[in-house]
Amino acid sequence: MSSRFCSAAAALLIGVPLVLTSQEQQELKKVTGTHAFDLACRKFGEPEITKQTQRLGVEAFQDGNNGLGIYVTQTGSLAVARGFQDLKLPLASKNPEWVTGLDLPARAAGEVNFDNAKVHSMEVFRDPHTDNWIFITEKGQLAVAAAGGKTASAADKRPKWTHSVDLRVRKGGVKDWKDAVKFGIEVYRHGSTGNLIYISETGSIAVIHDNGRTAADGKAPSWLHGLDLYCRKHDEPDFTKETRKLGVEVFLDTNNGNLIFITENGTLAVTAGPATVNAPTPDIKEPKWMHGLNLKARKAGEKEFSDRTTVYGAEVFRDENVGVMLYVCETGAIATLRK
Repeated sequence: MSSRFCSAAAALLIGVPLVLTSQEQQELKKVTGTHAFDLACRKFGEPEITKQTQRLGVEAFQDGNNGLGIYVTQTGSLAVARGFQDLKLPLASKNPEWVTGLDLPARAAGEVNFDNAKVHSMEVFRDPHTDNWIFITEKGQLAVAAAGGKTASAADKRPKWTHSVDLRVRKGGVKDWKDAVKFGIEVYRHGSTGNLIYISETGSIAVIHDNGRTAADGKAPSWLHGLDLYCRKHDEPDFTKETRKLGVEVFLDTNNGNLIFITENGTLAVTAGPATVNAPTPDIKEPKWMHGLNLKARKAGEKEFSDRTTVYGAEVFRDENVGVMLYVCETGAIATLRK
């Protein structure tokens, strides 16, 4: 759970185009583990949660550098949330509150009908420590949104489909669009929790508070800009030419004003857009690297951290073009939050 640090001089020597902040001259604050859950998540077609239902480990951390909370699953999916800054540690142990299970189909890009759409199973929980909704799929994909004291009904198992978008993404370092991969994304309204659920054909999910402005006519998204986000592995102390470069495209969902971040492997993050947005983004700024993290994630049933516990490397950036924080994991997972 230690923080990592790269000097400006090292970045310049190896030619990695990172924009570093004044934080590079400071000792980074600790990332503190706050609590953890083993969350039951049924596979598609499994009607009830039983003792045989798979469990997935989820760790929660407080990022002392900005006060935000980080959730990480044992599979390396991550989400960023508020509600952590005032936690009094150690926490009294509380079990997560199961809300409901959902089965959501997601079509591949270009598919008109849902006949061949893959159905992704997920569960919805409430974190009693931070008052956040936790959405987790059978593959360990994760998304989090503030609950705001709201209660939800377990009977709300059929979110309403609102619209879909097909988004193209270039690989990291590639400027030309000719080989860009296209991903299909569905958007559903889950009225019980008050959120919109974005789900990619890959099974990646993102959730955001429903602002009530989603149009029914399914407008095409507007491309804003692309980003190259460098992410070190957990045992990679410095950025080098071999450091993974993840391609990310940023779109405006013109149906509701949300920003969609999608990576070259089809993982999603969604956050509220700024009051005014120009598409495409004029005078694109490089993302600002803030700090790096190493995050330990235990498997379900693994009570203590050990040398065998999986460690994931992650980086934190700020997209100055739209004013949001971006967390990216060495697995290619991405999370965002307006800070």
